[in-house]
Amino acid sequence: MDTSILWSITPDRASADLLKTIRATGVESVAVPWTVMEELAAQRALKHKAKYDAAYAAVEALRTNTPWGLPTQLPDYEPERVRQHERDSFAAIVDVLPQSAQVLQEAAFREANVLAPCKQLEMKAGKKPVKTGARDAAIWLTAVEYARDHPDETVYFISKNTDDFGHGTSYAEPMGSDLKGLEGRFKHYTSLDPVVAQFTQPTEVDEAAVQARLGVPPAAATIAREALCRWAFDVADTSTVAFFGSLWPEMNADGTNGPSERAALRGWLVAPTAHLGPVNDVCAYQSGGHVWYTATVRWVLTGLALNVTEPRISRVACSWETGVLLSTTNADSQITVLRSESPKPIPVADFQGLGDPLAAPLPDSANSSMENVWRRVAEVRTGTGPELTGMEAIAALVALGVTSYTSLRRDRSDA
Repeated sequence: MDTSILWSITPDRASADLLKTIRATGVESVAVPWTVMEELAAQRALKHKAKYDAAYAAVEALRTNTPWGLPTQLPDYEPERVRQHERDSFAAIVDVLPQSAQVLQEAAFREANVLAPCKQLEMKAGKKPVKTGARDAAIWLTAVEYARDHPDETVYFISKNTDDFGHGTSYAEPMGSDLKGLEGRFKHYTSLDPVVAQFTQPTEVDEAAVQARLGVPPAAATIAREALCRWAFDVADTSTVAFFGSLWPEMNADGTNGPSERAALRGWLVAPTAHLGPVNDVCAYQSGGHVWYTATVRWVLTGLALNVTEPRISRVACSWETGVLLSTTNADSQITVLRSESPKPIPVADFQGLGDPLAAPLPDSANSSMENVWRRVAEVRTGTGPELTGMEAIAALVALGVTSYTSLRRDRSDA
């Protein structure tokens, strides 16, 4: 794929789900040349720069027209941070194909000699013509090189840029010669539609099978690990808000839950417990001989987290809406989170039936020096000791945090 295809796709929205499905099912790889990824990151960074400059000018204009001091200060502009964010976001959709020295040299040669897909643009007012297209040539030649290096694979080249690459029916030279010997293995499309139709064929939805697949402990454990991976408490960063949730309510005398407070949280101390909620937007596809589903699933996460306002371990709950991919016929497949929203607090009514996080098993301690911490947490759990606060809470945070990361690394290495 080239930049013209990816520009209309937002990685964390439903528009990317089918590409993620094709990639995750292993039926086909989804990739872009390095040039495409860098061009996309550059375009997004330039767009962000324009917005930043406009915001900076607005703040300065307001400052000059304010009789008193204006404390508002924009953070420093960080273009590489923007570019890296875009690279990381699209890495969830595509792999990046490195470009060989031979490809880059040939691309520069074609631009210098105005050989397709490069061209020369005539300028107005007697200005010298401008040669352009080295990046397009590098994209094209990378796809051709990949096809030659992988004779057992079919390459689907997808680009809306028909001005430079054509419509896939005929090619200007030397592009036509590039494809000699690749007939039947190099397919050129101008949109994603035919590729998506080929590899993800809609089929009948079995909602009961989806519910059964999502309602088992392994599914909940997968979601819990994913939540910990994204929002684990970082012992090196005790100030950043990871997400917002609801503090555990006290029980009223009549057995109902009391009010719950919204809280800013610094991260999970251990993997939370995931409870399956509503399942919506279920779609089914045949791909690679199996039935795959995409669905929007709301989970309720419960567990122990650090409250931002003070060093206190709090029992919390939050809702997490995810777009997931799963198979009801491939026993070896795992549930994949395709996209998600940020966790949100839950209403008091949603606490009904949820297990107290202090009743969940604590992680095994790999260090005997943590025994006192586990003993104190156990006392809190059973109501025989006061809540962990202050320095004692910080010590527990460090111990729990170290254990969380150790467990997470072990889970990742075993996967």
